[in-house]
Amino acid sequence: MRIALGGLVMAITLACSNAQTAPAQQAATTQPPAMPQTSDAVVAEIGDRKVTMKELDDRWQSMDPAERSRVAQLLYQNRRNVLDRMMADLLIEQAAKSAGVPVEKFTEDETAKRLKPVTEADVRQFYEDNKDRTQGRSFEQLSDQIREFLTSNRQQQARAILVDDLKKKSIATRILLEPPRVAVEISNDDPSVGPANAPVTIVEFSDYQ
Repeated sequence: MRIALGGLVMAITLACSNAQTAPAQQAATTQPPAMPQTSDAVVAEIGDRKVTMKELDDRWQSMDPAERSRVAQLLYQNRRNVLDRMMADLLIEQAAKSAGVPVEKFTEDETAKRLKPVTEADVRQFYEDNKDRTQGRSFEQLSDQIREFLTSNRQQQARAILVDDLKKKSIATRILLEPPRVAVEISNDDPSVGPANAPVTIVEFSDYQ
C-alpha cells in the first residue's frame, strides 16, 4: 500500500490543531441540532405566499442540477459511511454477547488473531516508497511515526476482516438506505440504442453543444 508520507505529517499537525481548538468548537455546538425539514415544510413567507422545501429543491434542480446532485451524493455517502460503521459495531456487540465477554475484550482478542504485525522491513519499505516526500528527514527520524501509522492501518484492516467474518456467520444483514436518484426525461427523438422498454436506461451527458 502506497501512502503519502506528507499526509502522515499533515495528519499529525491537524491533530494538534484540533486539540487546541476543541474547547471553542464544543462551546459552539452546545445547541441541539435542528431537525431536518420535510418536503412540505414552509421555508419562506412572502405575504400570503408560502414557499415549501419541495419548491425550493425543485428550483435548485432546475437552476443547478449538477451541484444539487453532487450535494445529494455527498450526503448519501456520509450517511452510508456512518451506517456501515454502526452495523459493524452492532455485529461485534452481538458476537461479544454471544461469546459472553465484554465488547472491548472480544474486539481486542479477535482483531489480534487477524492482525499482521508491522516488521522493520515494512517500515523501511514504506520509507523508501515515499522517500521523495520526506523533506530530507532520515529513516531514523521518521521510523517511529511510520511504525505507528502502519500499525494503526493494520488494526483497522484487522477489524474490517473481523466484521466481514461476522457477516458470513451472523443473521442476514441488509442495507435499506436508498442512494439518490434523479429522474431524467428522454424524448422520442433523443439519440439512443437498445429497446425502448429496457429495464435500465443509461444517460450519457456531454459538455459539447
